[in-house]
Amino acid sequence: MTLHIAAFFKAKPGQRESLGEQLLALVSPTKSEPGSIRYDILQSNDDPDTWFVREEWRSRNDFDLHMATPYVARLLALVPQLCLGEVQIAGYALRSPSHATACDSAEPGSAQQRHAQGLEILRRIGGPDFDGPVRRLGRVSEDMARLTVDFPYGDVLSRPGLDLRIRQICNVASLIAHGSVQPQLRFHMEGLLNAGGSVQDLVEIIFIATAVLGFPATIDSIGIVRQLAKDRSIGTLPAPAQRAAHDGRYNQGLRAFTRVMPVEASTYLAPFEAVSPELAKWAIEFGFGDILAREHLEAWLRHMVVAVMLATLGNREDVLSLHLRAAMIAGATRGQIIEALMQISVYAGFPAALNAFGVASTAFELAEQATPAAPAVVAKTSVSESDALRRERGLAALAATSAGSGEAVVRSFDDVAPEIGQMIVDHSYGDVFHREGLDRKTRELTACAALAGCGSKACETPLRVHINAALNVGATREEVVETLLNMVCYFGFPVVQGAMRIAGEEFKKRGLTASASRS
Repeated sequence: MTLHIAAFFKAKPGQRESLGEQLLALVSPTKSEPGSIRYDILQSNDDPDTWFVREEWRSRNDFDLHMATPYVARLLALVPQLCLGEVQIAGYALRSPSHATACDSAEPGSAQQRHAQGLEILRRIGGPDFDGPVRRLGRVSEDMARLTVDFPYGDVLSRPGLDLRIRQICNVASLIAHGSVQPQLRFHMEGLLNAGGSVQDLVEIIFIATAVLGFPATIDSIGIVRQLAKDRSIGTLPAPAQRAAHDGRYNQGLRAFTRVMPVEASTYLAPFEAVSPELAKWAIEFGFGDILAREHLEAWLRHMVVAVMLATLGNREDVLSLHLRAAMIAGATRGQIIEALMQISVYAGFPAALNAFGVASTAFELAEQATPAAPAVVAKTSVSESDALRRERGLAALAATSAGSGEAVVRSFDDVAPEIGQMIVDHSYGDVFHREGLDRKTRELTACAALAGCGSKACETPLRVHINAALNVGATREEVVETLLNMVCYFGFPVVQGAMRIAGEEFKKRGLTASASRS
């Protein structure tokens, strides 16, 4: 198995050409070494001060012999004079010798340039251990390791249409929508920070997820952000801006909606408002007033994040089209949308990406046909309940079902995103779970069914919480089991088996055993 090496050199100001000359001087003697298969010198397209060397050796021993040569020693002696920081070197086995091919240079568009370009992007977002996952993958599948560099990073993320921070924001949004890819989510959250993003960027993406994906995805993702902040010694974030006055949430949401959405609010709400006026009110108050009115991310980027989440989920064509058009009204270009949706092919697959492009095609046509409208005057059409009232109801509902302190839930988010803890109490419990249309046991069992059917890793902890809440309000072990069994026809055996395992673990903690079987 051959050894591939990627070495990165960052030139000091004014030393770009000198560094390039020294690196190019190594090409001829290195290629004459018997263990050398390929040796390419490339200059970064994004940062001309960065040079990288792409090498392939027949064995690790051949590479070690190369590093001991006088010409390599001369280059390394010049590194402090020519380079900023230490040289970054990564090595991993990728292909067997039978697949190795010699290459004199990496021509533009060649497979070598594609791979080297991918490694450069991977280095920029991956940090010190940027090639660690690829090396580990290479032990299982050399071809998959190569494709993991070449396609996502060499073909897609290296494109110039979006800066790397925006690309990473879109990646994080897509991976949160998956719900079960926590290692990759953490990698790209770190990648966003390495690409110039902030912890606040991450928090704002997660706020958007509360409305688009629900609180389980939010709670799961915040746990990863909390660990990242701890690992990087990032302290408590600045206090968030004051929320709207107690009678202003609906009107704030209506203003946020009217500012960029391409249809009237009444048109948007019509399909469900007649059935559930409450849902229509929450859509404006919470979805737009509490979430999409937040201003840390640019307006076009907020709607782009929504669109990426919807495209990843699939089967959300109408609302996806609205948010793509909203992003354009807020300033996104057609090219930026194309680049963001192209990344869906990497993180959600080609079927999801192709479907999203079908929606985008229609959205582009509608955007071209639209005529500029006069600024809308938004009348005050609804008075929102006070946050204090919603909090009081939420704390009472939470205490009655989860037998825990609502204040503890709020405080548990103080270190990263205190508003999310408040939203769980105010919205989930103060707006929804306090309602009397279902008794508490039925409401908790429906929550168990919903979370079990979701089947994602992000929903596992909430499923445990609501299994216990159902038992707290009077459900029996058998009723929980029957609720989960009812899901097997709709979600399949693997999903329900996983949910039943979780239920069994919670039953065991409470000392609940199966009752005698019915005859």
